[in-house]
Amino acid sequence: MAEALLLASHLLLALALIAASLSHLLTAAVAHLSPAHTTTTNRLRLLRHPLLRLLPVLAAVPFPFLPVAPTSRLLPFLLLPPLLLPLPLPFLPPTHLPPLTPLLHSLPLLLLARAAALLSAAFPASDLQAHALSVAALLLLAAAAASLLAALSPPRTAHHFLADTAFAFAGTVGGLWALQTGLTLYVDACVPVGCHRLIDAALAPATRCDVDEARLQGVAVMDLMLSVHCLVAAAAVAGLYLGVAKCCGVDAGGRRQNGAGGSYEALPMVTSSGAIQEMEHLPMMKGVVGKAVAQE
Repeated sequence: MAEALLLASHLLLALALIAASLSHLLTAAVAHLSPAHTTTTNRLRLLRHPLLRLLPVLAAVPFPFLPVAPTSRLLPFLLLPPLLLPLPLPFLPPTHLPPLTPLLHSLPLLLLARAAALLSAAFPASDLQAHALSVAALLLLAAAAASLLAALSPPRTAHHFLADTAFAFAGTVGGLWALQTGLTLYVDACVPVGCHRLIDAALAPATRCDVDEARLQGVAVMDLMLSVHCLVAAAAVAGLYLGVAKCCGVDAGGRRQNGAGGSYEALPMVTSSGAIQEMEHLPMMKGVVGKAVAQE
């Protein structure tokens, strides 16, 4: 029963992270490429709803009440405060505590990273949960750094958009990692060879490897899948950005098309007579130009 709840929580968290990250990148790309396009901005108003931004937080709320680690008695004190802290942030007015807003957006991610590191240390080294939580802590740290940079950068600038892109990338990879760890740790068909789930665990379900060679092989497989997740997330981020650029009429060089036909403004061409007149102003070329005109 505990394994089913943990698997369902992982799947829900994965979907929430991917949806929130890609929607955040979509709104950031539209704001960066087409800030004056009011029609597109109004269509994306639903993606800026506070409830959509709170999806990952709401999906992670059940984790403190699940038997995630042997230190489950301390788990609510580790995870609940970081999860409850960002709940009122999307509903605050933009001018409310502007100097503290970047810190309040990044502090929950930093606290969650610290909690994930503590939970990872609570598992034995032979359990795959320790490696899964350590990678989750690194992803949370990357998301916290990107969130802090995005909040401190001036809006609608290249640095702000790059930070938003990094934040969406970290969130997408985190969602894929949550999906993979849920399947690897709590589904028998996906458990690495040489490892097994402890069904009779008294405190928390665990996936333990019998020998160190099996643990290293399982960690290598998980790291390989993490690399695949990074490639998939990068392709999704690049495809979404290119799609928004195409819809907004921006080419690869950053130039904006004039109309529906996709034409660009042509550069003014200099006629041959105008070129000859300009060349006549040069003292060294007067004789050459005069001879060429006389021969014609």
